[in-house]
Amino acid sequence: MNRKYFVWTLILAAAGCGDDSVTVATSDGGPLANQGSGTDAGSTPDAEGLEDVRSDVATLTDDDVGATDSGMPDAERPLEDPERSSEFPLADPDSVLAEDGKYLTYGTTVPAGQGKRCGRVGKLYVPFLEHGSGSSVRISDCAKGDALPGGPGAWAEPGGAIWAPGIARFGDRYFMYYTASRRGSGQKCIGRATANGARGPFVSQGEFACPPGGRWAIDANPFVSGGALYVAYRDDAIASGAETGISVARTDSEGRADWATRKDVLKSTDISWDTTAISGTTHVIENPSMFNSEGEWYVAYSGNNWDSPRYATGIASCGSNPLPESRCTPVRNGVAKPYFGFTGVEGLGPYRGLPANHQGPGGMDVFAAADGTLRAVWHWWNPLNAQRYVAIGRLLRDDGGFYVGP
Repeated sequence: MNRKYFVWTLILAAAGCGDDSVTVATSDGGPLANQGSGTDAGSTPDAEGLEDVRSDVATLTDDDVGATDSGMPDAERPLEDPERSSEFPLADPDSVLAEDGKYLTYGTTVPAGQGKRCGRVGKLYVPFLEHGSGSSVRISDCAKGDALPGGPGAWAEPGGAIWAPGIARFGDRYFMYYTASRRGSGQKCIGRATANGARGPFVSQGEFACPPGGRWAIDANPFVSGGALYVAYRDDAIASGAETGISVARTDSEGRADWATRKDVLKSTDISWDTTAISGTTHVIENPSMFNSEGEWYVAYSGNNWDSPRYATGIASCGSNPLPESRCTPVRNGVAKPYFGFTGVEGLGPYRGLPANHQGPGGMDVFAAADGTLRAVWHWWNPLNAQRYVAIGRLLRDDGGFYVGP
């Protein structure tokens, strides 16, 4: 759309001239799909122009354009723009559709004074961004609030950081699973918290998983299937020494694990790219996200060093049950190479890149938008300031498999 025409349309509408409605066309020729090339095709010029218009019209906000698009023709709906990352530094993202139709993206603890705020200030134990509505998910550049303002709870180190929160709506409540350091030992374990709304305040309900022998349980990802709540997480108790693993278990109505249902999802011994050029000794696979596509369950997971261009995302096929009968199978040469990753010279030669081709893309969470279509949110690593930032796009499929596009 012509930028000046768009601005004048808004001005005329505000003045009561012409048609009472304002139509925002965002694509002249439909969405461009990333087909996995080295440059990651999929930029959307009209969406970039829309961002420029915001600087020309001071009163135009994310809520004014595309926040609610019900009734709009498909060709006129604002596109997701996975080329554009949030400017707020956030790691280990997890996105949820809130009860009021907005989207919230949560992440790891952020200290006071870091990042732009459009709500709560100070230290944010579980910061969240608020953005989009309906089938337009979008992203925000500021932290709206803290979903767990009371901190990790009595089981954890007082005032300690929280990592990789995962949130799901189950029945009429929201359940949060988060990583913290166990009081007195420093062992990384998973806690459970509940709230009546997606914004919280969540209240800690104690430990969810804390393996014997000091092994770690981290990076929990809850999801609902068939009226039951499940939690996938990094579970080092199923591996030994430097190896790590991923498990999934069903819960009861209070979100507590039914350990009799626990299944192995994947082990670091199932792949090799997690150890390529690593610093340290741990063979890392982590941050699982289980999702269903066309009747088959998959797990997206991260591997290698988080603070490097090599951190990347694998995808494995798990069959028709969220509790897989056997360990999941990495797809697209997934034993030797990640599925999504940085395609530059310091990357690991992934099967496909992601929009904008940032370094270290991981922590990917796959979730459903209000219309049921899949989205992916992930973080990437900026070597210039050692911060991580999040981006969101549509998780799509073609004859070659999954890709992320607008």
